[in-house]
Amino acid sequence: MLHTLWRRKLTILISAVVATAAALAYAKVSAPTYQSTALIQINAPGQTTSTGSSFTVPDPVQELNSTTVKIAAAKTVGATDPSALASQVTGAVDPTTGTVTVTGTGSTPQEAQAITTAYSEALVAQIQALAKEKIDKYTGLLAASVAKITALQAQLVPEVTGQPVNTANALVSAQITAESATYSTLQAAQSSIQVGMPYAVIQVAAAPGVSTGLSTPKLIVIGLLAGLLAGCGIAFVRDQFDDGVRITSDIDSVIDCPLLGELPQDADVHKGAVQIAMVQAPQSSLAEAVRDLRTSLRVLMVGKESPIIVVTSPEPGDGKTFVTANLAASWALTGSRVIVVSADFRRPKLEAIFGINVAGKRGLSDLIKANWKQPEPPDRNSEASSWSGDERGSDHVDQGRHSSIYGAAAVSAHLLDTGIDGLQLLPVGLHLDNPSELFDSPGMQPVLDQLHVLADIIFLDTPPVLSSPDTAILGSLTNGAVVVASEAKTDRADLERTANRLSATGCNVLGLIVNHVRHSSSDNYQAYASKS
Repeated sequence: MLHTLWRRKLTILISAVVATAAALAYAKVSAPTYQSTALIQINAPGQTTSTGSSFTVPDPVQELNSTTVKIAAAKTVGATDPSALASQVTGAVDPTTGTVTVTGTGSTPQEAQAITTAYSEALVAQIQALAKEKIDKYTGLLAASVAKITALQAQLVPEVTGQPVNTANALVSAQITAESATYSTLQAAQSSIQVGMPYAVIQVAAAPGVSTGLSTPKLIVIGLLAGLLAGCGIAFVRDQFDDGVRITSDIDSVIDCPLLGELPQDADVHKGAVQIAMVQAPQSSLAEAVRDLRTSLRVLMVGKESPIIVVTSPEPGDGKTFVTANLAASWALTGSRVIVVSADFRRPKLEAIFGINVAGKRGLSDLIKANWKQPEPPDRNSEASSWSGDERGSDHVDQGRHSSIYGAAAVSAHLLDTGIDGLQLLPVGLHLDNPSELFDSPGMQPVLDQLHVLADIIFLDTPPVLSSPDTAILGSLTNGAVVVASEAKTDRADLERTANRLSATGCNVLGLIVNHVRHSSSDNYQAYASKS
């Protein structure tokens, strides 16, 4: 996991920067909010009598959202939309003390205070109005009860001493007693409501000093943490779907050949300041990596006389021409005779790396055509007098392969000096049409035969395997091919297809070179060299 996170550190960094910038932008454009609170004590008796007529205070939170309270509060603050104003107010009841907390939110401290004050006063007024309505009801009931008692008392007949008890008076007295009890109950209920009044605000709303939203520093920290988490998630997801080649077990699982070397990224090469690292930056980590590559390849070529090696890649952009030039230069610096052949007829770039102007110069394509078509020997006095019959007779070498009317001198006459001792370049030539037919023609083998004689090792810069069939044809005529792949860029499936296509034509895949490696083992050498 740590390896994945480190490899994707740029993704994580970008995600963190974007999220932090978004949080900062939000902090700049978002309006601050302020909250003010008020406390209301509702002294509700909540008693229940036999008449069931005692007063019960309604739920304060529900009453806070009632239409009456909304309209009254909106009228107080001058709001035109009571429902919109209500969305800025919340209420809560303390279950222990029964205290109601009213909280109002506004864009300024003064607005928050005004909203809270308006709603708390409207709520108290509404509850007091409901209580007064109940008290008035009890007042009416008490008056009716008094009138009933008075009427009953008027029905009593005066008692005469010595006369029998008036049973009618006894019945009326019982009614008076019952009504008196009802009167007492109503009076007690009314009294309990009056005792509970007033339902008052015990802590008025105050103007808040700070906003309730997150501060800018907190938003930045939250944005940074969110960006890091999102970046890590993206990194793991990308790693799951990443088919790029890595310097790990990926190589063994894709292509059945050894890893010959890994060439690190180099800023000077990327900018075009360095073309031949072995000459222009001999102490660089890239130059040391090329030396390691040369050693690995030399071990594979032990016992092979004047081997011809094809250098190719799955797709354009992997750096196979750069690798060819530097590998050839590295070999020449050991004192060997090296010929590097520009065999990429479709996009020849090898000549430019060595800074050689080949305009109008013959090369590989012309040699193949000359050997294939078996033309008459050119005029001795012509520009191509180096192809004379006498020269052919003295330098002709027959190694059991197809024999040409031209000798080894025909190839040597077209070799160009690269400025590096022991290293010569055979340019691409003038006639670049139908390259596949040229490579597959009878004229190709005689050229290879002559190259065997002229150098200790020959490197062919060829087109990408998946772009044309040229490389597969040349690979079958040589000692083998090395494949150059770009770390994280070359697709594993493309690398596998490249190896299969070369093997299908009888080409021996010697090994793999991974280019553009972010962290390679040669970095350790560079660190050691800089300290020593």
